Amino acid sequence: MNKKFYYILLIMFLLIFVNNSFVYATITSLPLRKGMSGPDVKELQQILVEMGFDLTVDGIFGLETEKVVKDFQLSQGLLADGVVGLETFDKLREVSENIEYEVQPGDTLSEIAEEFNVTIADIKALNQIKDDLIYVGQTLIIPRRGIGDGPQEQVYKNTIHVVQPGDALIKIAKRYGISVDTIKNANNLKSDLIQIGQRLVIPYLQVGPSKNFRLEKGAFIWPVNGRISSGYGYRVHPVFKNKHFHGGIDIAVKIGTPVLAAAGGKVIRAGWISGFGKTIILDHGNGVSTLYAHNSQLLVRVGDMVHVGQVIAKSGNTGQSTGPHLDFRIMLNEKPVNPLHYLP
Repeated sequence: MNKKFYYILLIMFLLIFVNNSFVYATITSLPLRKGMSGPDVKELQQILVEMGFDLTVDGIFGLETEKVVKDFQLSQGLLADGVVGLETFDKLREVSENIEYEVQPGDTLSEIAEEFNVTIADIKALNQIKDDLIYVGQTLIIPRRGIGDGPQEQVYKNTIHVVQPGDALIKIAKRYGISVDTIKNANNLKSDLIQIGQRLVIPYLQVGPSKNFRLEKGAFIWPVNGRISSGYGYRVHPVFKNKHFHGGIDIAVKIGTPVLAAAGGKVIRAGWISGFGKTIILDHGNGVSTLYAHNSQLLVRVGDMVHVGQVIAKSGNTGQSTGPHLDFRIMLNEKPVNPLHYLP
C-alpha cells in the first residue's frame, strides 16, 4: 500500500513538473549571458524566434541575442541587462505559454473560445470559472497553445461586426468578401435594413494569405475607430522634431482598445520592433502586408492564421510614441502605400 502511494505521488510530481516546464525543459543552466553557447542558448533563441523576434538560431549568445533579450526585457518592464536570469526566464515562460484577454461588452465564453481556437473547458479550468458567467473588464487567461493550431481547411466560421455610421449590407459584404444573402441568412434578416450598433454575425471563409488578394478600395476594414492624429506622408517627427516620411496613419485611441486584423492573413511578426514598440505584421498574400504598432498587448504570435476582424492586439503607447495611438500601415512588396486609398 505504501509502495503504491509512493508511485502515485511520484507520478503527480512528474506531471506538475512537466506542465510547468513546458518547452523550457531543456534549459538547465541559468543565468544565460553573452559569451555563452550550447543547447540552452539555442533553446532560448528558438523561444524568442517563436515569439516573433528576428534572431539567428545558432546556439551562440552574441551581441544579436543580447539585444533581442534586452528588447524582450524592455517590453515586459524588466531590467534590460541582456542576461537571462530567473526573473526573465519566468517572464519568457509566462508570455509564451498563456495570454491575457480582457472581456469586452457583448463577449461570451463561446465566442472567446472560438476566437482563440480553444475550448470553453480550457478557459474555465485555467480561470477557475464554475459557470459560463463572465463580466466586462474581467481578465481571462487563455492557453496560447490553441492559437493557430488545428487544420486550416476552408470552412465557414463566425465573427461579429458592429454596424457603424454609413454602413450598408452591401458594403459590409464586400468588406468581408461574402454575399449580402450570406449575411442576411446568418442573421435572419428579412430586409437590407440595419441599425447603428447592431451586432451582425459574419460567416468568414478566408483564413491566411491569399494569392488572389487585391489591393483596392475597401480591401481592408478599419483596425480601430478613432481620430487620425497623423496622416500618411512627410511630417515633423513628434519625437525627434525632424522632417521625415510617415509611411502610415496614426489613429488616436485609448490604451487597451481592441485592434482588429484589417484583412485575413498570416502573422509574420509579433514582438518588439525598435521605434514601433509592440508590433504585429500580417501577410495577406500577393505581396500585401499590414503593420500594427505601439500596442500594449499582443494576442497572436508568428505563424498564426487570423481572419478579418479578429482581435489581434490591444492598442497602447509603446516604442517611440508621444501618446496612445495605433500606427497602421499597408505595404505592397514591403513598400508603404497610403492606407486611406484602401480603407472603406
